[in-house]
Amino acid sequence: MTMLLVAGFLATTSRAATSLTERAIATTAPSVQPTWRATPLPHAACTAPTARDDAQRLLQPALKPLFPDRSIKGWHIVGGLARFTMQDGVLTGSGTDTRNAFLVSPRNYGDFVLDLELRIDEGNSGIQVRSQVREDEGSGSLVGYQVEIDPTPRAWSGGIYDEGRRGWLFDLKDNEAARSAFKAGEWNRYVIECRGPWFRTWVNGVPAANGVDIMDEDGRIAFQVHSGRTTVQWRRVMIAELPPPKVVRMFDGGALQGWSARSGLPWPLDGIPPHARLVNPATEAEPSVLVSDEAYGDCLAIIEGRCDDPGAAFLVRLADGDSLDGGVRSKIGVDRLRDGKDHAIAVAIKGARVNTFVDRASVGEREEPDMPAHGRMAILGSPAQKQGAISIDRARVMIYPPMEDPRVGPPMPDRVIPASGTQPAATPPAAAPATAP
Repeated sequence: MTMLLVAGFLATTSRAATSLTERAIATTAPSVQPTWRATPLPHAACTAPTARDDAQRLLQPALKPLFPDRSIKGWHIVGGLARFTMQDGVLTGSGTDTRNAFLVSPRNYGDFVLDLELRIDEGNSGIQVRSQVREDEGSGSLVGYQVEIDPTPRAWSGGIYDEGRRGWLFDLKDNEAARSAFKAGEWNRYVIECRGPWFRTWVNGVPAANGVDIMDEDGRIAFQVHSGRTTVQWRRVMIAELPPPKVVRMFDGGALQGWSARSGLPWPLDGIPPHARLVNPATEAEPSVLVSDEAYGDCLAIIEGRCDDPGAAFLVRLADGDSLDGGVRSKIGVDRLRDGKDHAIAVAIKGARVNTFVDRASVGEREEPDMPAHGRMAILGSPAQKQGAISIDRARVMIYPPMEDPRVGPPMPDRVIPASGTQPAATPPAAAPATAP
């Protein structure tokens, strides 16, 4: 429901047994489009609002091999020319092309922990997560989140770059410990966590990137051979897929759920369910107030709608009781949202950190050290609502179970290596020449 915290921020404040030597093997995976949409956002499965207990933590997830038969069968190459081989559980990528090449997973992954070891001898590389395949350049291209492998003096290994789109999202210029953790020419352990809008990485047990973004909620995993001369290896690639969030539907074109009006006046529906909109009641006696029935901890709140009321405000993490005092209050009737159009607005709240987005674009981040761990949400209209209205099309809250930090210690000699299996040779398309740079 947190549409509106967003606007307040505006107002205030990447020996060969199996070898792929082409751009792609026999079957090219279909193009994968981002699942986040600005307008509209997709409807989600939902549950009725229930009390949440952060003491019910997600146990340490079980890691499984990403390459269970120690082969790259089913994977394909997107982008430039490169050679990918698998030998004794070690994936090696090399190339000299002028375009980046990617070995792409057969399917999408959403929330997960990826645990692996890598070594780079020359060039630049990365590990793609939640990335999208585009087939618009003949051999296709890949865009999306890339966890950097950077052996240069810049040493941003473990930072997160948006390949083919926005560039650097979370670099390491202010994280000297992480910059010093990576060892060029040696095996390094990476742990990558993607959980809802939250991204974290570790390099040899040292925390590296820690950021929030909502561009893509799932996508492909891929291994990059960067343009120019590059040789890179990966081994012991393990993944633990995490359960999906619990989704509480607050409003979806029908009856109001999980909210209560405090002004004494109901928030009427404009239209006929299930295609109605929720609007604030017109009153000159007192501000119209909509308060969530439940208190929420860490969550991602998403709302679609508009706010033409210049005096409207949004509150988050209100304390228990009837008082609307406290919490984090933000003015929401700002010019950017007062254009008579619907906007998709999201707020990610984790601990004392609040990140806000309008139409998937980040508009601010705040730290509120005194903010309680749980609290209700509220929307307030202005007392004399003759200048505009709050109109909500859809709203939901996505709750991710708290999880203990992944095991991020240094590489262990007894770490599990996937059992050996058959390693079928990949056959490139007959029409394409087999070229291995």
